[in-house]
Amino acid sequence: MRVLRIQAVEFAPEDEHRELRLDELRYALGTLEPEQLLADLPPAVGRIIHTLLTTESRISQRELADQANVSARTIRNYHGRLEALDLVRVDESGYRLALSFRTATERREPVVPTGLEESQTLRNAADALLDILLPPDRYGDPDDPIGSVLFWPPDPIRLLDHPRVGLWLQLAAALTATGSTENNRAVQMGPPLKQQALHRVSGRPSDGK
Repeated sequence: MRVLRIQAVEFAPEDEHRELRLDELRYALGTLEPEQLLADLPPAVGRIIHTLLTTESRISQRELADQANVSARTIRNYHGRLEALDLVRVDESGYRLALSFRTATERREPVVPTGLEESQTLRNAADALLDILLPPDRYGDPDDPIGSVLFWPPDPIRLLDHPRVGLWLQLAAALTATGSTENNRAVQMGPPLKQQALHRVSGRPSDGK
């Protein structure tokens, strides 16, 4: 799986060293092309994520559809899965990516997907995804070929190659840092600007968290 990760973003030297802020990460990711984001998922998903990366506030479903050049139905088809992974958040004010906007408020109180928290595991992410993807009778069935991965001993990794849910589980694995980067290959990306180019790490998860 080609999972997009930012390995390093180094800006021009500053007087004091500091960590990269999440709103700066949002900006850096927004400089990529839509097809470079979540490249193994349907292209519409990358366009939706790219549009939300480059907006400065929540936007309506219609605005998102227009700017991402997708239909409202396409957004409805995918937003449940993206919400389950906490990549996208939706309320009465519209859609947003779960990554800090470049505002003073969100610099002080960062916004980040739940899956990136240290306490989250692939099982947590798989639980949320399968709750969306499976009907209740299959989600709760220990004999179901998909739903059974949540029963003891939980083993969502065996679904990473599943034709229906595998790509979404691979994304969940990337968010929860499941697997090893031992065989990953770093590829330099981006124009030679003042800051260094972004890097993409390609690889697929192999082990549980």
